[in-house]
Amino acid sequence: MENILQRADRLFQNRYISSIKKAFTITLPLIILGSIASLVNNIPINIVQAGLSTPVGQVIRTVNSAVWLGSTAIMAILIAWTLGYYLGNTYKLNGTLSALTSVSAYITICVTTSDGGISLSRLGSSGLFGAILIAILATELYHVFSSFKISISEDTAEEVQQMFAALFPVMLSVFCIALTNSILLIISGKRIDEWIYTALSFLFSAANGGGLAGTLFLVFGIHIFWFFGIHGGNVMDSIMVSAFGENLIHNTDLYALNHNAFDEQLAIISKGFLDTFVFMGGAGTSLCIIIAVFIIAKSRYMRSIAKISGIFTLFNMNEIVLFGFPVILSPILLIPFLLTPLTVTLISWSAMSFGLVARVVTEVHWAMPPLISGYLATGGHLSGSILQIINITAGILIYLPFIRLMDRRAVQKEALKDDNTALLKNTLNTVIEKINNSTGEVNGEITDFSIVLESVVRDLNVLSAQMQQQMQLMHTCDEYMRTMDTSMGKTDASIKIVLQNLEHTHTLSVTGAQNLQQTMQEMEETFFSTRKTNELANQLNLYCEQLEKILKSIENISMQAAALSCNVSTEAARTDVHCKEFSVMAADIKDLSEATAKVVSDIEGLLQGMKANTTDMIERSEISLKQVETGRQQVIDTNQLFDEIVQNTQNTQVQCHGVLKYSSEVIGELQQMNGQLQATSHFFAETASHMSKAAAQVRDRSDESKEMMQKLRKLNVETSLLKVNALENLEN
Repeated sequence: MENILQRADRLFQNRYISSIKKAFTITLPLIILGSIASLVNNIPINIVQAGLSTPVGQVIRTVNSAVWLGSTAIMAILIAWTLGYYLGNTYKLNGTLSALTSVSAYITICVTTSDGGISLSRLGSSGLFGAILIAILATELYHVFSSFKISISEDTAEEVQQMFAALFPVMLSVFCIALTNSILLIISGKRIDEWIYTALSFLFSAANGGGLAGTLFLVFGIHIFWFFGIHGGNVMDSIMVSAFGENLIHNTDLYALNHNAFDEQLAIISKGFLDTFVFMGGAGTSLCIIIAVFIIAKSRYMRSIAKISGIFTLFNMNEIVLFGFPVILSPILLIPFLLTPLTVTLISWSAMSFGLVARVVTEVHWAMPPLISGYLATGGHLSGSILQIINITAGILIYLPFIRLMDRRAVQKEALKDDNTALLKNTLNTVIEKINNSTGEVNGEITDFSIVLESVVRDLNVLSAQMQQQMQLMHTCDEYMRTMDTSMGKTDASIKIVLQNLEHTHTLSVTGAQNLQQTMQEMEETFFSTRKTNELANQLNLYCEQLEKILKSIENISMQAAALSCNVSTEAARTDVHCKEFSVMAADIKDLSEATAKVVSDIEGLLQGMKANTTDMIERSEISLKQVETGRQQVIDTNQLFDEIVQNTQNTQVQCHGVLKYSSEVIGELQQMNGQLQATSHFFAETASHMSKAAAQVRDRSDESKEMMQKLRKLNVETSLLKVNALENLEN
């Protein structure tokens, strides 16, 4: 079994079926929305319908009708778009252009009148098969014609390049389909999709007659179409009308004439028979799928779809079931989807043939829930409700093993998804963190770049202003050169006067130099005299120092004599020997010592005064010596200066003669320079203009960098939101 399913999976994984499944899955929210709107407007409950008849209810009904028109009623358009998009992606085409091509091509086959009228019924579920067919055909043509494209410059905007590349493929694809459809319509009166519907209907024409075999064949055909996403009821409607269109009317008339609902004269097969006992919950007896899921399914996805679609399936709206699980194009559910309606058809026909269940005698609203519809359709017999319970039970038993298999696969996928989700969360966090870091770095670089650009703009503006100033200066120089050209004639006369003054200056300089030589000799004599005086003063100071030393010796001798006098007086008093002579000698020695001390003190005072004068004289002589030396050096420098003045005056005379010689040549060069200045001024003007343009371009780049910074900041915010949304989606 598993091997068969794997092969079936591979079969259903081709690009067409895979794209169709994706298209139906992505449109599921709109399918649910349309189902809700339709359910509210068609609930077969009298009190609800009465409420919808009130003014407020009319508003609700109008809103629901508009919602239905914007979702379920344009299902064919939605499928054409999504199928074209996904199928185009498998060919690595532009998905949006492929989707547009598919929708445009399908609209062309919906035109039913010469003035461009469109069959609105073709836009809804009735046109699903045609939309699928045309979307596949249009995408294939787009793929074939994609080599016919116009190439333009790479510098052109990307959107414009894509437009030119898709111009011919899109036009040719839509034109070919429109042309083919128009030819068929003119020849046969039928459009492309109508030809296919006619061919398919012919295959099931054996159902005409309304017998059991024909009915089973008809039910099988309806569900085959539904399995491939085609509204089987619409395709087989003409056959059902032909087979047993009058049977329910016949039963209603006989029942009105007091015929029993079990009367064998009543027809068993009718449209009411199929709606009440076969299509419970919609095609495939979808109510059984929901119940089977609630019984054994563990998959979160399957149980969530069952919860969402349960109420709708109860009212015989099974689009969510068909496109949500999905049942359409599901290799696992193909067998029970076909087998269950055939089984309950056979059970219901048998029960009524043996008289166990009353036959359908009343038309019941298609949205009436099971059990109630069985009771009402059989004219108020519980046998009808019991038969529905039996049929539902049989359908559940058929679906259970397949639902179990589908559930096991779904649980495995969810477990793997949970593991991948955890890994994806970590990866997502890492990637977003890297994005944030990268954008932060880029933002910083752009900020630095913007600052540099702004600095460059400022520098360029400053430089441009400087160039303007240079231009003004060049104009001033031009005027000055013209003035100088005029003044050169006057310069010649001035130079001659300067030559005369230089000759007089030369004479005076020679005389000053001679006088300075005499002064320098006198300064030399003064210098030597001053130096001699300084040497004598130093010698005198030396003598004063030696005299001080002699006075110190005398002072010591005087002090020793005084001490000796004291000793003699003491000794004479002690011995009393010759005391009178010693006393007189001691007194004389003391007087001599005192006189000597006085003389020494007087000489020291004179010596200190002479030493101070000598020191002052030395200091003054040194100062004078330095001044004389400085003056002597100044005289020498002045003498050199006079020599340089004499030499310079001689050189200046020579140069003035050279100036007079070359003045005419200078006038010519000035005229030539004036022309060059004019050319330079023109160059500066052009340079300033270019710099202004460069500054404007740099300013534009700076604005672009600021805009990029804003986009990066927005990207950081969007990345953070993306992270939050992604984590929420992963949690959900």
